[in-house]
Amino acid sequence: MGSHGMKYRVVHTDSKIEALLFFIIAVMIIFNLLFTVNLNGWLQLIIGIVIAMTILNLIYEKYVTVRLTAEILPKQIRKYKGQEGTVQFKIIQRGWLPILSARIHISAGDDIKFHNDQALKIRNVTESTFMFTVFPRKSTVIEVPFEAKNRGTSKIINTKISIPRLYGFDDILLEQVGHSNHEILVYPDRYALHNQPLKTKIEQGLYLEKNTLFHDPLLANGSRPYERTDSLRDVHWKLSARSGELMTKEYERTTRMSWLFLINLRSEKSFAPPNNIEIIFEKLAYIFGEITKQNIPFKLMANMRTFDQHHFYTIPESSGTLHYRTTLEALARIKTVTYTISFDRFLKFVQQTEKTPTHIIFTGEVDALMVKELQMYIDRGTVIYQLNEHGLEPFKLSALQGGGK
Repeated sequence: MGSHGMKYRVVHTDSKIEALLFFIIAVMIIFNLLFTVNLNGWLQLIIGIVIAMTILNLIYEKYVTVRLTAEILPKQIRKYKGQEGTVQFKIIQRGWLPILSARIHISAGDDIKFHNDQALKIRNVTESTFMFTVFPRKSTVIEVPFEAKNRGTSKIINTKISIPRLYGFDDILLEQVGHSNHEILVYPDRYALHNQPLKTKIEQGLYLEKNTLFHDPLLANGSRPYERTDSLRDVHWKLSARSGELMTKEYERTTRMSWLFLINLRSEKSFAPPNNIEIIFEKLAYIFGEITKQNIPFKLMANMRTFDQHHFYTIPESSGTLHYRTTLEALARIKTVTYTISFDRFLKFVQQTEKTPTHIIFTGEVDALMVKELQMYIDRGTVIYQLNEHGLEPFKLSALQGGGK
């Protein structure tokens, strides 16, 4: 096996037992020199035993931890907020000495919480201690149960091991060298109760969709005689004048849907994230799941600056379960306290760089500047929804203009 996994090094502390053994030997030898009594067999035997114990103790302390390593399994754990999980801690002793009744102290980031959490509430960690025994050339697995507490990513940050010394008294203390390369991702809770009412909204949106074939005025590809149900705006006036009867333009049916999700990580008044952002993330996780079932392609963008080719945080358009997982992972990883720009400027950017989607779902509050940008989309026939903690609302300009901002 390679040198992966975490290694340990001994934290040097004085061994009381060692000091005691040396003291006994010294006393006996001095006793022998001063009194020049021929030591009787019993005393010689005791000195022999004590010296043997001392040597054994030195060997144990020197070699017991040399080839001790640990690994964390599995490398990546994915849970929804509120779910239970287990991380496995595999301790491997490749050396030739046993480790009996040792304790390992484990601490991790507090987006998860260990079942028997011992952390002092001050720091943002969760901590727990487990007993283990491992025999030479063997390994043992410790099951560490946890609850996924908050959306985010967590890691096992640190571990410490204490091994009882050979003859009791105190412990050999080990500290971890190197990092554990693993990750626990906590998705927003898509099963949150407040997500139930969303279902009908999404289904209505899809239903409208299937029953209103968009027509894109640029895609007119022919004409036919006018029927009563046709809209007057689709009448081909020039052609009608020429042929003497009303003719209607026929459009290509553009039925391919694409949903664009625009996440606002900035609250109205300040650079701080909106108070309800975690609820918003839970609702998004739910909606992503629903439209994945319908196999609708969607794209995700946030007004958070990134310094790569995208300019803003972007998950490119795709569909299917793998894409769903990618977007959930994005929701777990997004840090809400981050470098953002105002949502109206972000909308302007999106408009200039993105193709026009059939649906936009945006989060957060609306102001006059945003309305101006959203108007452009409405003019192009995009269906717009606003998502807030109450759910999904079809976005209507009239409501805003009627009641002021």
